[in-house]
Amino acid sequence: MLGRKSDRTPGRARRIIPRLLTPWVVLLLLPLMLIQGCASLSPSFEKPDVQVTAVEPLPNNHSGDLRFRIHLRVFNPNDSALALSGLYYTLKLAGHKVITGTSNNLPVIPAYGQEAIVVDASANLMGSIMAMTELVRLQGNTVPYELEAKLGLQKSILPAIRVSKRGELRLNQYQN
Repeated sequence: MLGRKSDRTPGRARRIIPRLLTPWVVLLLLPLMLIQGCASLSPSFEKPDVQVTAVEPLPNNHSGDLRFRIHLRVFNPNDSALALSGLYYTLKLAGHKVITGTSNNLPVIPAYGQEAIVVDASANLMGSIMAMTELVRLQGNTVPYELEAKLGLQKSILPAIRVSKRGELRLNQYQN
């Protein structure tokens, strides 16, 4: 009899363990299946393109901050509109971080469309001094820039979209 009882216990354990593990396995695998399913909903999603169209100096205010108005253009290469919840950006001029800013007042970018975004920002004083020193040394009509932007999306399972762009800005476009 002792042998028979030990024979029943392993079989019983084999039936109980799968019953206990099944809910945990489902809970662990469900998020993975959802993520895979969501990725297949838009397999052709492409990152939007963000371009700096102008950097405009703003008049000094009483706080003494160096202020700029940055003109951006966002291009949406997708077949659905992009409802942006926020923008975090960093602008480097001549290799020096000059401006960092945020905005949450953004338009919806239509499918296969584009929208202009204008944001005001304060400059980083030390980065501005270093960039000005570099600009004086270069003595050109253009300045190299690098924009890094993080675009937050409303009502989306996608994480924020990160975009980097490099180019050159004309220095004399706002001179009289």
